[in-house]
Amino acid sequence: MVNFAREKRSYAGTEKSACVPGITTTMPELSDAEFTQLSQLVYDHAGIHLPAQKKELVRSRLTKFLRTRKLTSFKEYYRQVLEDSSGLELVNLLDAISTNMTAFWREPKHFEFLGQELLPALRQKCTGTPQWRLWSAGCSSGEEPYTMAMVLLNAIPAKELSGVKIHASDINTQVLNQAQRGIYPMSRVEPLSQEWRRRFFQKGVNQWEGFVRVKPEVKQLVEFFRFNLMDPFPFKDEFDVIFCRNVMIYFEKATQTELIKKFHQCLKPGGYLFIGHSESLCNVNHQFAYVKPTIYRK
Repeated sequence: MVNFAREKRSYAGTEKSACVPGITTTMPELSDAEFTQLSQLVYDHAGIHLPAQKKELVRSRLTKFLRTRKLTSFKEYYRQVLEDSSGLELVNLLDAISTNMTAFWREPKHFEFLGQELLPALRQKCTGTPQWRLWSAGCSSGEEPYTMAMVLLNAIPAKELSGVKIHASDINTQVLNQAQRGIYPMSRVEPLSQEWRRRFFQKGVNQWEGFVRVKPEVKQLVEFFRFNLMDPFPFKDEFDVIFCRNVMIYFEKATQTELIKKFHQCLKPGGYLFIGHSESLCNVNHQFAYVKPTIYRK
């Protein structure tokens, strides 16, 4: 049992808004022209395609910014984003628009393949301490890279993993902060076996009753950082494994093709790419070899 006494922030990192009786606020209208401007801005900077049916979603998610900044129109907000030299307004915009759906042990066959086939094969090739690099691209609130870390610890003794690192990136700063804390409601770890829950998590007590925290041996394998997949890849070392699952569904085909090319370039020969089961490379020009559904090898 652990008392997360120093973690004063809420799990979700949000605060409840006060409602003032007798005062009503109306959401400003988002014109087609304003939606086109905002969606083009998002596409240019994050590669995320927002079709016309997402107009109301954009309106509802961005209205809070208009209210907090006391703006009267989306036109004013758009201008404020463009004029912000710090880039923080753009980061906030992308945070609000990006969708983050994830879970521990999501799409189990990927983790089974990683633990039962891929890691033993990599270990067999090692002549010394493994120096593997794995990347969770689009890691959201951290469940995916932490699951990867648990698979590693389950397959290989911890003392042999000192040279192994899981890089975990996302464009959304809010979910990254949540991931770095590594604290989750108990319900979120239910997909994991009881043995893994005991082995890899600490239970909270007192005000943290009903929550768990990822243990240090798991956290130390993962390095979180903000990264936009549309930017040039900054990595010096090639990767052995890349997980980029359920991210490309938000991109158009040209963007998908370019991203797959970049993934291929930064993987070691024989390295593996995992994509989501709702995704496919069938209509994308690429140089990967098919291994299994949604699993490819360079």
